[in-house]
Amino acid sequence: MSDRNAWVGPFVGRLTRLANPDNPDRAALAHLRRGLGDPAGTLARVGWLFNDVLNRADTALDAAVLAAGLFAWTKGRCENASNVNFGKAFGAGLSEDDKKQREKRFTALLDADPTELPFLLRQAVTLIEGTSLDWAALITHLMSWDHPDRWVQKDWARGFWWTSTTAEQPAESTAATE
Repeated sequence: MSDRNAWVGPFVGRLTRLANPDNPDRAALAHLRRGLGDPAGTLARVGWLFNDVLNRADTALDAAVLAAGLFAWTKGRCENASNVNFGKAFGAGLSEDDKKQREKRFTALLDADPTELPFLLRQAVTLIEGTSLDWAALITHLMSWDHPDRWVQKDWARGFWWTSTTAEQPAESTAATE
């Protein structure tokens, strides 16, 4: 993660504290869930969560609001874990038949325009609830979704179609993010 994305780790830490099972902030999580359809409303209600992001590029703020809404959509039941990209989480624990059933939805997600992502990811995140996901990586991936090399989509595809019989692929080098 580059210095300009140093805010991502602390941001994810604040998100995970919101869903602390011993003392969840249900109101903030509800506002974040509503933010999937109304990002401006999210900033008006829980803007304090985004203080580190507000003076950054629009792509950073959009990615943070979307990821926070998705996190809240799972009510924190999609645990934060390093090196688990969305593709890997989306294909985790599935039999080959089940994975084939999810393939169409996943390829539509990979082909999505950045404006389609909130709707498609909201649907997809319900299917990974209870699975681990690297939320910081999700944010940086969302910021680079429209990169010309499509390195994010390639990384997610490797994660989804990787099986235990396949040798693990080396991680994609970090490309420049907004």
